[in-house]
Amino acid sequence: MAQDRKEKFLTTELVNKIIQSNDDLNDYRLVSDSDCTLTTPQGLDGFMSVIHRLTVNLTHSTTSATRCLTLMVKVMKGDDDFRKKSLGLVLFPNEINVYSTVIPAFEQMIRNTGDQLDLATLCPRIYLAEAGVKYPTYSDQEETFLVMEDVSAKGFVPGPRLNLDQPHLELMARKIAQFHACSYALRIGGHSEILRNLVKRIIPLNFIQDGKIFFESYDIVFKVVFERLFAYFDKQPELLQPDSVRDRVQNLRCKYGLTPSQLMQRCLEQDDIYSVILHGDYNRNNVLFRYEDDVPQDVMLIDFQENRYGSPALDLSFFMYMNMTPEAWTNGGWEHLLTTYHQELIRCLCDILKLQPDDQLLLPYRFDVMKQHLQKHFIYGAIIAIKFLPCMLANEQEAQEILHHFHKDVTADAFRQIYLIAGGEIVNDRISKVMVHAAQQGYLDMLMS
Repeated sequence: MAQDRKEKFLTTELVNKIIQSNDDLNDYRLVSDSDCTLTTPQGLDGFMSVIHRLTVNLTHSTTSATRCLTLMVKVMKGDDDFRKKSLGLVLFPNEINVYSTVIPAFEQMIRNTGDQLDLATLCPRIYLAEAGVKYPTYSDQEETFLVMEDVSAKGFVPGPRLNLDQPHLELMARKIAQFHACSYALRIGGHSEILRNLVKRIIPLNFIQDGKIFFESYDIVFKVVFERLFAYFDKQPELLQPDSVRDRVQNLRCKYGLTPSQLMQRCLEQDDIYSVILHGDYNRNNVLFRYEDDVPQDVMLIDFQENRYGSPALDLSFFMYMNMTPEAWTNGGWEHLLTTYHQELIRCLCDILKLQPDDQLLLPYRFDVMKQHLQKHFIYGAIIAIKFLPCMLANEQEAQEILHHFHKDVTADAFRQIYLIAGGEIVNDRISKVMVHAAQQGYLDMLMS
């Protein structure tokens, strides 16, 4: 009965709300119940959310013209206790805020400056974004509703599962640079107050809060993967060469081996020069690509649930360590992708603010200076990547076991045992290379202070 009640709401009241909330739909209406269908595609839902596909056939009130919309409707799972423990009451409102407030503010800034930066494919069109609302005909809880365009009709689809080639990587680097540039443009362009107000609306998503672990599930997985990583180094000490790499990895182990969330919280430090509004979970899983003749032409951002305010390194480092193979780091590949990001960032700032690249206002964002800032935060993405890689590289049976224990009780030893072995030597090799590379690049040097 509860499910019937929810489906009834989604195909009636929610559709009317969508019509009322969009000026270009105000003169349209549903003619009959058969004009609206709801399906729940397999594989789209997540641990905390259900995603429905809503197909709506609308008829114009005066001209009888018809219009068909295919929408994706994202709603929270679980009772209030589950939502609190899983941080859904932080993640979902923050995602709603990005779509309903942050991106519209960026779009308004672009319009005001007359810039040609096209944000049309930054993310799907949002038809409705509500957080903390209560509809008795849907449930007895406070809910969030996110209704967005199904962009598969425009050719935007998921890309490769994990490892990306250079064209995919460059598209992702440029797109996140455009998103970050909007925060910088507000600050540099004399609209810091607008940026501050946008930041105030972001509910902090900390790893440590009031001296206690806040993101408990992440803390547990961090500890298990650190246990796995350092045990592997103990068995393969020759991997930690030269001595400078060994010393830096050992320092990481001594300082944060048992308290990884403290390091991650340190990475969230903010400043008034480099901090931007972040995607927060920027990797292949949370973007869609558009292809022509199997070549990626554009990329679109989705799933802003872990949205934060902080160093752009948080977005960049996770995406690079998660979706670049170790082979792609060599022969200048790592530096090339950082350069691609930076060039697009400066291009956007020059276009939006009508500046020359050598303008004094852009001096803090020169490549050499900005790299020094990024270096202090890039360990963040290395640790987030090694957290996820055992699950991503596990076989199907292992992945199912991981998800089962994660959903049932992530604190149980059964979860720890499977996460220590999932993916076998392939995972051990990949996560060890991530940490060695981070040490080689100087990303662990910040731990020396």
